[in-house]
Amino acid sequence: MERVKGSWLVPKKAVLGLSGLGLAHGYKESKDAFQTDRYKPDKPATAFQADVESIFMVFDVLPRENPVHIQGQLFLAKGAGRPSDKLLYEEGVYLQTSQDSGFIEFSRPKEGWTPGEYKVKIHLGEKVTAASQLGTLRFQIVPAK
Repeated sequence: MERVKGSWLVPKKAVLGLSGLGLAHGYKESKDAFQTDRYKPDKPATAFQADVESIFMVFDVLPRENPVHIQGQLFLAKGAGRPSDKLLYEEGVYLQTSQDSGFIEFSRPKEGWTPGEYKVKIHLGEKVTAASQLGTLRFQIVPAK
């Protein structure tokens, strides 16, 4: 196992087709040799200030024969009087077989970012189930300066 951004442990080989996974303030877009859009993290981080508008989960997808749904569930982690994780919302992306990278944008929740620990549970497939979960990314929201 190797440690990657966001304190998520992944095997040295990609987990079920995802690699290069990380959280960032944004993404950079470029074209590959086949003129396909490629996304790379811009300003990767594991801690974000509470005034940030959005946090981006950016990833690469290994070649595959079928399109794929990637889902992200955003949670405020338990603590500070919360007995369990609080699901804030879910976002997802559908990638065609020609798309080798993607991103999911997590916009600031309606009530704002509460300083503390957050989790993004990553799922593969159209429906979110216990069996569809690939892993979890963790990040911190810190008070704005």
